[in-house]
This record gives sequence, C-alpha cells and structure tokens, in this order.
Amino acid sequence: MTAVLASEDGGVQRYTKQDLDEMVSQKYKTFCKLKCAQCGKDATKRFSSMMSLVAKNMLDTCWCNECGRVVCEKCRYSHTCEKIDLQKERNAGITKEELARRLEEAEAKKQAVEDAKKDEERAIAEIYERERLERKGKRQLIAKKAKIVEDFLQGISRNTALMEARGTRVRDELFEMYTKSKRLSLTLYNEYEHPTLPGLADDDWKDVKEIYERTTEISGMRAVTEDGPLSMQNPWDPPPEDQTPDTGMQDIGLGRGIL
Repeated sequence: MTAVLASEDGGVQRYTKQDLDEMVSQKYKTFCKLKCAQCGKDATKRFSSMMSLVAKNMLDTCWCNECGRVVCEKCRYSHTCEKIDLQKERNAGITKEELARRLEEAEAKKQAVEDAKKDEERAIAEIYERERLERKGKRQLIAKKAKIVEDFLQGISRNTALMEARGTRVRDELFEMYTKSKRLSLTLYNEYEHPTLPGLADDDWKDVKEIYERTTEISGMRAVTEDGPLSMQNPWDPPPEDQTPDTGMQDIGLGRGIL
C-alpha cells in the first residue's frame, strides 16, 4: 500500500486510486470499515452489501481525488481539501478585471479548440466528398463504356452478312456475349446510380473488357465513339506495357451509349 499514513500528514490519511483499488480487491472487509477523514463516521460501510466490482466503480462517491481523503457521503463535497482551499484563496485575491481577463482567455481557448475541431471535421468531409465524386466519375465512365460494348455487339448481331460469313459457332458466341454484355451494362449502370460496393465493380468491368476483346478478335471490327476508337484503358489504370499495333480492323460507330 502507498497510502500516506496519519502520522506523516498531520493526522490525515490519504489514498491514491491505486491504493483503494488494491484494498477493494484484496482486503474488501477492511475497505468497508474505513472512517470519514472529516467527521470520523463510517465512510464505506454501505459498500459491505455490494460486490467489490460494484464498489470499484463507485469510489468517487467516498474518495476525493484532489486531496486523497476517504469521506462519507455527507462530507464528500464539504470536507477540508487543501487543493480546493488553495484555489479559493488564490481566487479571493483576484480583481474583477483579472477574473474577467482569465474568463475571456479561457473562453477564447475553448472557442479556438472548437474552431480547430470544426476545421478538421470540414477538411475530412471535403476529402470524403472529393473521393466520393471521384468514385462516381469512375463508375460513370465504365458504365458508359459497358453500354458502348453492348450497343456494339447489338449492331454486329444485326449484321446478317457478317453473321452468315462467320458461321454458326461464331454467331452463337456473339449472341451469347451480347446477352452477357447487356446484363453487365445494366449492372454497371445501377452501380453508378445506386452503388452497393465501396469501390468499383472490378470483376464485372473485367468481363466487359474480355467480351470486347473477344468480339473485336472474331468480328474484325471495333467500336468508334465521338472521341475515336473505343479504348478500354481508363485514366486511372497503369500504363499499358506495350501498344497494340494497328491490325487494320474496321471501325464502326455502333457504340454511342451516353449515360
């Protein structure tokens, strides 16, 4: 125990929070027999009917953290406390002007803390909003490209001459990819309008790119937008390792889907 004994402090026995915690844990009966340092009456007897764990959470009702005294409920807020008395003594000698100045300084510090907190919250909100808008822009772009791929495949599937020239197996594959691209396009558009994922629908976007690559491979055509041939490379993607050489594919403007 590290309590200050009565003989060491003019008849007053003081305790730290650790002292009382240890007494409650190891010598609970002793704790429940402590006397009030102010009036000498029972200070902790009421805890004898409680569990020690409950008593630990109620120590502030029988102990002053300013002076370390154990006190009864009656003396808890009226006992002798050197620290509080010293503060009262100091305050007694303060002029009204000085008190007003201190109050003004305290209020200014409080306001500065509140302003700094608001500025921090505002900065965090702005960062979050920028990130949200950036994600929304990305979702919009891949949804737009997915729609272009869908329209591109639809145009090819309606090209009777091309279908007949490519044969039944290729035609069936193109129809299958068109059905899938239509579903992916709708999914990515819904993610743009009403996101369900924290980021992008990367797996669906990957499927769209694979469908477009396979379509250009077996059709010999590629989609053209207002900005030129459709590029599946997005601004946030890492740069491609090498550039695909011009294969002489036919460019067709079948993919002008705009969100």
